[in-house]
Amino acid sequence: MLIRPALREYRIWTTDSRRWAPYRPRPDDIIISAFPKSGQTWTQQIVSSLIFQDAAVRSLLQVSPWIDGRFGPLERSYEQIEAQTHRRFLKAHLPIDGLPLYDDVKYIHVARDGRDVVMSMHNHYRSLSEARRERLSKNGAEDPVVGRPFPPIPQRPDEFFRLWLTRDDSRPHHVFRPQNRGVVGP
Repeated sequence: MLIRPALREYRIWTTDSRRWAPYRPRPDDIIISAFPKSGQTWTQQIVSSLIFQDAAVRSLLQVSPWIDGRFGPLERSYEQIEAQTHRRFLKAHLPIDGLPLYDDVKYIHVARDGRDVVMSMHNHYRSLSEARRERLSKNGAEDPVVGRPFPPIPQRPDEFFRLWLTRDDSRPHHVFRPQNRGVVGP
């Protein structure tokens, strides 16, 4: 049963919280949500081992899809999770106010020291292929809330860190505040 709907809408180059609208929970679903580069993949692997009762490494894209990720058709994601016969564990990169809350769903939040997150994120962004950057820019340009291409990433980690600390608009994945462009709602 729904405890409360999502309170805010989050939309950035990689993430769109509106993609949770068609979600129909099962009583034992698990939603693993974390800020990017905080250890979510590691947590998904642990949950996978617990669910499948083995240490096999599985494709997380197959067994634990990222619902709010703006990669691929939404219908395909829901067809995939509806066809799953194992206990479902789904990925999200949303704050709790961007997710609907259900009483039978378990939620796992993962946190990591922000200094580690920003360094990991810098490495991740600097290693993006040109094709990936173009896709992210297209996502931003097509969404009127984002309304701009993927931002350039400084080459030096210290410059990226300084921007991370001081400028909301410099962060492709940032903690949104109500005045930010990527948030719709109270």
